[in-house]
Amino acid sequence: MELDSEGGIMSYRFCKSVIRSRVKGVYSEINSILSGNAAQEILDKYAHVKNEIALMDELADVLIAKRQRRNAPDLDTTESKLIIDENGVCCDVVPRERGKSERIIEEFMLTANEAAARLARDKKVPFVYRIHEAPPEAKVEALQELLPKFGLECPHFTEFKPYHASKILESARGTDKYEAVNLMVLRSMAKAKYSPEPLGHFGLVLEDYAHFTSPIRRYPDLAIHRIITDILAGYDTQWLEKRYSGFAVNASERSSAAEIKAVTIERECEDCYKAEYMKAHIGESFEARISSVTEFGFYAELPNTIEGLIHIRTLPEGEYAYSEPVSLTEIRSGVTYSLGQTVRIVCAAVNVSDGMIDFVLDTADKQE
Repeated sequence: MELDSEGGIMSYRFCKSVIRSRVKGVYSEINSILSGNAAQEILDKYAHVKNEIALMDELADVLIAKRQRRNAPDLDTTESKLIIDENGVCCDVVPRERGKSERIIEEFMLTANEAAARLARDKKVPFVYRIHEAPPEAKVEALQELLPKFGLECPHFTEFKPYHASKILESARGTDKYEAVNLMVLRSMAKAKYSPEPLGHFGLVLEDYAHFTSPIRRYPDLAIHRIITDILAGYDTQWLEKRYSGFAVNASERSSAAEIKAVTIERECEDCYKAEYMKAHIGESFEARISSVTEFGFYAELPNTIEGLIHIRTLPEGEYAYSEPVSLTEIRSGVTYSLGQTVRIVCAAVNVSDGMIDFVLDTADKQE
């Protein structure tokens, strides 16, 4: 690919090739090089690619700036990293770190994915696109209603655009309301899926986007590689249309359904491991942040990403009013539990097989 000084795609070329790795790169090692605190053995390992690493870092900055100019919403999401011992038991849970080297590869993959989708549009051939539609109208209306409750002004619009989501996030960034607003915007978004139609990607603000870079682990990418292989083999558009039009529809539908199933299974499995870990911490007190509020209580998340339910029946006795989906308020005392609020909790019970964790408010903390 050839990019201009602002990261725009000037030209690209696809070919069947063989990759010869010059070094087995490790994210943490390259992060240490970029931060200037790498050990000598790491510097020696990457000595013959040090110039390329510097260029990659520079190019990633150009691509990140390009994404910011597109007003792509910069949503914060944290993944969990499970530490499993030699016996298969979860012995720790930590937030997955994402350093500069991870951002570099992410930006490069996004650009490659964009080029793959652009190839299909240029050639007018059937394809499996990765699409992300605008938020549903009902969720946008709910967001408009909720923002004033946080003392934030919602941008005026006739059609909700990525720019508006970015403006909302920026208005809250650096304040104690940011985490709650970030969650609200995140939950207002539509779910990305696969489609034979190039409908664009709302979150990335791209007209052309597909999943191309992981054919060894993700079927939609493999489907795209099959189509591109035949494009490179010289088959004409008419033959490609006949061969792949039904295939692209079927692959998109099956991949979207399989993704939902896989994500659900992954979350359930992760929840079981987290419950297993918290079993050794029953009775301990932690600081947590309210991550969601329901009419039957609220969920609180620990700094290590573990989440548990504080059921309404464990709250101080009273009559509670639910303001969906922001807060739960005890009517007489006025005590409110709101999205993003910090609370002190105790791990009360876990069910490992169901992946359920129960928290209660730390009453000892209140007495102090």
